[in-house]
Amino acid sequence: MAGRRGGSVSSAEASLLAAGTGGVEELCEHLADDTVAWALLRWEVGSGTFVRSKLVAIHFNGEEVPAVRRGRLNARSGEVLAMLGEAHATLEVKRKEDLHLDFMCERLMKVLTADVMEKSMSAEALRKDYEALIAERKLRKATSQKSVGPRTAKENQKQISVDRALAAVGDATGPYNWVLLEPEKFELHNAGYGGLLEMKVWLAEDLVLFGVIRFTFGRETASSVEGMTASPKVVKYIFVHWVGPNVSAVRRGKWNAKQQQADAQVRAICSITFRREAHSLDDLDLADLISELWRLAVVDGAITDAGKSQISVEEYMASLALEQQKQLEAELEEFGSDSASRMCTDLHTCVDSVREAGGEMNWVLLGMQKREAPAQAAGAKEAAANAKKAEEERLATEAAAEAKKVEDERCAREAAANTKKVEEERLAKEAAAEAKKVEEEGRAKEAAANTKKAEEERLAKEVVQGEPASSRPRADSPFLTEEARPSESVISTRLAGHKGQASTEPRMSGPLKLKSGWGWWWAKRHVKLTGGKLQWWRKAAEGLPDVEYRLSDGLTRWVLARHEGTDLEMRCESRDNHHGSKAVGERVILRAPSEAEAQKWKDALMEQMEYVEMLLAWPMHLDGRQGDIRNYGIEYP
Repeated sequence: MAGRRGGSVSSAEASLLAAGTGGVEELCEHLADDTVAWALLRWEVGSGTFVRSKLVAIHFNGEEVPAVRRGRLNARSGEVLAMLGEAHATLEVKRKEDLHLDFMCERLMKVLTADVMEKSMSAEALRKDYEALIAERKLRKATSQKSVGPRTAKENQKQISVDRALAAVGDATGPYNWVLLEPEKFELHNAGYGGLLEMKVWLAEDLVLFGVIRFTFGRETASSVEGMTASPKVVKYIFVHWVGPNVSAVRRGKWNAKQQQADAQVRAICSITFRREAHSLDDLDLADLISELWRLAVVDGAITDAGKSQISVEEYMASLALEQQKQLEAELEEFGSDSASRMCTDLHTCVDSVREAGGEMNWVLLGMQKREAPAQAAGAKEAAANAKKAEEERLATEAAAEAKKVEDERCAREAAANTKKVEEERLAKEAAAEAKKVEEEGRAKEAAANTKKAEEERLAKEVVQGEPASSRPRADSPFLTEEARPSESVISTRLAGHKGQASTEPRMSGPLKLKSGWGWWWAKRHVKLTGGKLQWWRKAAEGLPDVEYRLSDGLTRWVLARHEGTDLEMRCESRDNHHGSKAVGERVILRAPSEAEAQKWKDALMEQMEYVEMLLAWPMHLDGRQGDIRNYGIEYP
């Protein structure tokens, strides 16, 4: 390479910008239209023993790069392409958006199908084949990364003793924050640093387990002394006694008997705030446990008011996120020798990996970069520190969001419980009111029955002791002589209080419009009200009426249901819920020529109805026939 001259493009050297296994799409993520870069891409088609690899060199000549700088960089293109080595095809791309799978398939169709076995493949088939291979590699990489640095001791396959695991939990900054012991010999079931949610995953439904979990709230500011780490402000421990729902009764009794031994073993390494026996995962609700810790802290008065304010779901999740980050970094350092060997950081190593058929990397990107000055290196370190701080803030934000979600769910459950309670109370009140109503109705019916019975007994006694002065034998009784039978003049005198009601002259008469039954049309009829009867004819009032209704008798009665303007609506009702008459439910609507005429018909109808009702209430003997006033020689008006 040429000697370096300060600040010029010629002083820069080709360096590794990025490398990966995600193919064209992943390569595009590292390109920008204001840069000039060179890439080597291994394009693979086919599968199994028929996989074919083609190397494609890509000169990315960003169109937004200034013309002078672009010209100087392009002058060194041959130098960089030589470092990438020979390729089956070379492409030039000026915009990031132009570099996609369809573009590659179209431009490389002849190269990619040069082999005899692949001449029949279409561009679409090449695309699908390539995408399938890239997806397979991504899955393999993700699986490999997932196996590095597991969270729990069992996943990590560490041979850790029970005492060491308990000591790690008992240490306020230890690598584990929960541990579970099996009931037989108190062997380690598992331990981890993922907090309550992780521990609940390992609670087997067919076992009784004993364990302890550490809750940390808030963190002290780190000491200025080098090597000193931050320590938690408030640390609490909860002893967990898990009883799986599928444990048999015999084993449950046998294992539960060892609870005191497990309790003593845990107390040897930490101070237990309280114990929680759980038969389901719902018994280990995060918000509920932290609420109990806060309550006990207030009662005991062992911590300051500031410490009490920190005992919350939000503070716990934030502290837990910091613990997890610290432990993940420690595990990455522990597994660093193995994982670093698989990370390509050297330019020539990455190029060789891309050129090798089946190599881990399938693309590499080179560019011209000046060697960093000391000030730039310091800036990079500061940027890394800022990035780490931003990551910690992101984790804290996520933890706060998770805590808020847990709190919202708890509030929703409480609201649902309160709603259910209010609804139950309302239903209980309604049921009580209904029961009271039924009870009052029953008492009213019983009182009415007693009153009726007493009245019947009284009347029976009067009949035995002698007929009361107010009672009179019926006019048609066979035991009366002709002299004792009341005459029509006597009856007329008794009804003199209702002057004109017994007259045979019509009370009202004239032409009206009417609807009978439940029809929809009006008919003009000659209507007459006389002697408690409503009659009408089609034309003049001659001969027998076409229709005749009794306003009241022993079974039914007509009532005025509605008076609106010139309309009068009458309906037939049953007495004492008796439905034996066909007239029950009938309806008649009368329409008068004017509102004044309608008022006259209304007054006449009401007088006739009241008069007939008075006759039906006439005092009579209790011989079962008092419902028909004609038995007394009185005709209906």
